[in-house]
Formats: sequence, structure tokens, C-alpha cells
Amino acid sequence: MTIQSDRARDALLDAAEELFARNGIDAVSNRRIVEHAGAANHSAIAYHFGGRNGLLRALVERHHDEMSRRRRELMSQLDETPNIHELVTTRLRPLIELLDSLPKPSWRAQFMSQISAVPSAVEVAREVIGDADLPDDLRFINGAVDGIPEGVLRGRAYLLGSMVVGVCADQEAKMNEDANQGSWAQVGRFLIDAAAGMLGAPVTDPDGAVRYPSVPLL
Repeated sequence: MTIQSDRARDALLDAAEELFARNGIDAVSNRRIVEHAGAANHSAIAYHFGGRNGLLRALVERHHDEMSRRRRELMSQLDETPNIHELVTTRLRPLIELLDSLPKPSWRAQFMSQISAVPSAVEVAREVIGDADLPDDLRFINGAVDGIPEGVLRGRAYLLGSMVVGVCADQEAKMNEDANQGSWAQVGRFLIDAAAGMLGAPVTDPDGAVRYPSVPLL
């Protein structure tokens, strides 16, 4: 692609992320995205992404490789017996760092929170992230938390994914309106502490884990 084509593609991604974040995915037409991006060609989404699903895939994939590399880097720094707090940090810190690095106003967390409301978007996210991504990044799923059954951990991990996305979306919206709303570093420390506490909490019913069909959107 040429530099001009790359810029046009990025402008479409920026426009779609903002509009989806603010209005919901199904409420925004391709034409509106193109116009918001300042493009004259109404078939720009088909040209750059092959269609709407390709656009959604590109948005979900955006920053995914970057965060995966950062998670692998953090994992490589752990000793052989990391505690749950250290393991959760490797998962959540890259997300918080990303959100902190984005230009303001930002829309990434709010876009992520909209995905679960649209089946087609959930399917795209499942294809991009996939269950195969979990064991490498979430070592606590494979027995790093003594006495917590794997099924319970997987259920808790899914709940935490939803919780983290919701909290980050709310925080991002507040920061867009008012810069004096704390910092991403503070939010990250709070979420890591809360997540570690939930994952390691006592289990009263080992067989009562709730099973979720969708992957966490983290």
C-alpha cells in the first residue's frame, strides 16, 4: 500500500472506532463511517477491508499483536512460581498501557464494550482472539492457583474480562469529558488487585462453575 492508502485506511479505522463506541455497532452505517473519515469514495470500506466484517476484524486486530508481544515480554520476566497477582499483571498491564498511550479523546475501550452486544462482532472477536490464546497468556488457568478448579478459573476469567472492559470503557468516557478523572495507572492498579482477589477467592461449590460460550475480549 502507498502512504496515502495507509492514511486513508487508518482514517476509516479511527472513524469506525469512534462511531461504534459512541453509537453502537449496528447503529452506524458504512456510509456514515466513510463520511466521518472524510473520504469521498463511498465504497472505501469495501476497497480497504473487503466489506463490513473485514472492517470489524481490522478493528479487533488493532493493537492485538502489540499487546500480545508485551504480554509475552512480561511473562518472560516471571520466575518459575509466580503468584496470582503477578500473573494477572501480565494480562492487564499491557491493556492499561495501551489505553494510556492513545490520543485523547480515545474510543478503544468503549468500542470493546460494544462488541459483546453484536453477535457478528463477537464471532469476529472469537476468530481473532480465540480460545487458543488463553493458555499461553493465562497461566493461572493451568493450575497456578492452588485449590481452584480449572472450570471455576475459566468462568472467573470470563467474568473478569467483561468487568475490566466495562470499567475501562466507563473510565475512558469520563476522561474524554474531563481530564481530571484520575489516571490509567491508578485504574490499572485497582483492576489488577480486584482481579487477583477474585481469581484466588475461596470456592464453595467446585462443580458449580458457570460456563460461558464466548472468549474474554482482552
